[in-house]
Amino acid sequence: MVKIAVVTVSDRVSRGEREDASGPLAASLLSAYGEVVRTDVVPDGVDTVRAAISGAADAGVNVVFTTGGTGVTGRDQTPEATEALIEQRMFGIENLLRSNPNVPQAALSRGLAGVGRFDGLPVLIVNAPGSVGGVRDAVRVIGPLLEHIVSQMRDGDHPVPRSEDPFESFDGHLEATSRVQNRGRSQGGSARVVIAGVSDQTLDMGVLVDAVDDPTAGAVVTFCGQVRNHDDGRQVTAIDYEAHPDAGRVVEEIAEQVAQASGACRIAVLHRTGYLEVGGIALGAAVSAPHRAEAFRLLEAVIEQVKMKLPVWKRQHFADGSQEWTGVA
Repeated sequence: MVKIAVVTVSDRVSRGEREDASGPLAASLLSAYGEVVRTDVVPDGVDTVRAAISGAADAGVNVVFTTGGTGVTGRDQTPEATEALIEQRMFGIENLLRSNPNVPQAALSRGLAGVGRFDGLPVLIVNAPGSVGGVRDAVRVIGPLLEHIVSQMRDGDHPVPRSEDPFESFDGHLEATSRVQNRGRSQGGSARVVIAGVSDQTLDMGVLVDAVDDPTAGAVVTFCGQVRNHDDGRQVTAIDYEAHPDAGRVVEEIAEQVAQASGACRIAVLHRTGYLEVGGIALGAAVSAPHRAEAFRLLEAVIEQVKMKLPVWKRQHFADGSQEWTGVA
């Protein structure tokens, strides 16, 4: 079992002035690839970050995943703290963490990745940005590789499938996730897609849950994405969602692709179109599987693919009467 520690680096979070969004998200996403045994919040600074990483490593984890402090302000010193602890840099991982054509700001991150040794034991250290988007992107890159990296740090020699560029697109992530899900099982079946598309009607999570009911399932997990009352410090009152005519087909294709050899039972996923007030459900999904690990992994893959590929645009209505269009599902 891969044992993981998550360290949130933030002055404001450590002082209780802001809620920690990135750390809990990282812990949740990384739990699909190992056991998160420790979480810490520390203020920015070389000494505090170095102590947190060293403390986690001394506690016996294989991976320390930090979030925050990777930018270019005077207080962003996570890379400096990490560099002193790393013996083997993993430049390929670092390049992938900064390569996101959809988010130009990703190139501004100075986060490092590499292997350090603590009392002779190897520990993988990865720096992710402090934003929730940066955390998601980092876990997409590193998550499917963790088992292999930890094995290699222990001088393991199990083969991995060859690919020209497994991270050329998010499809590579799904492929790698599928390999992790099915490792150790003689065969992995494909999930049945029971509901997939877009709808202009109010989404009912109960309907999605009922749709994935299966006598062979030992776990049912759901995602309910709803309209929040704020965005980047501005008060939101409602959102209009407009979809491309092919949006329904895109959701179906995503669900069918993710379902292949997933080891799960059933998938249901719908994205809403039209006008939604705060609290309205914009994206709902439910997955059933024999075990919770398959269910969590498949649900995450479905949601991330929909968020990345679905041709849906939203017009946010703000409390001051202004409106703003964005191309983010």
